[in-house]
Amino acid sequence: MIKQLFEDVLAFCRHPAVEHRTDVRSKMHSKLRRGKMSGSSHGERAPIRLTRRGRVVLVSFAATVTLISLWLTVGTGALAGGRESRGPAGPGQTVIVEPGETLWEIAAATDPEADPRVVVQRIIDLNGLGGDPTVQPGQQLRLPAS
Repeated sequence: MIKQLFEDVLAFCRHPAVEHRTDVRSKMHSKLRRGKMSGSSHGERAPIRLTRRGRVVLVSFAATVTLISLWLTVGTGALAGGRESRGPAGPGQTVIVEPGETLWEIAAATDPEADPRVVVQRIIDLNGLGGDPTVQPGQQLRLPAS
């Protein structure tokens, strides 16, 4: 029995505790082997790999170049609120604001059959009163065509 146990321990010690996989090679072994291969199309260069940050930089660069080229091609007129002023589409009517008069009253008098909310908004848009839609006595307002 002791003899059998001793033989089992010797047999166990002869076998390595960790078996090495033969299909996985280290980087050094791969580089040495790559240099020896004559028909290799890669030669000494490793293939290009993009990291996540590299992809973000590449996409951002491409988007920036595209936007700049569109801006240069089309010009600033394509941007919302471009500096090119457009005149009225047709002969517009103007009104001078009287003391105590409101945009609502002006809109109702301009187009009595239309919804005053829509007409007030059109007057605000037409005269550039978006930030402060209050009117002052003596102010000249362009009115939308009916």
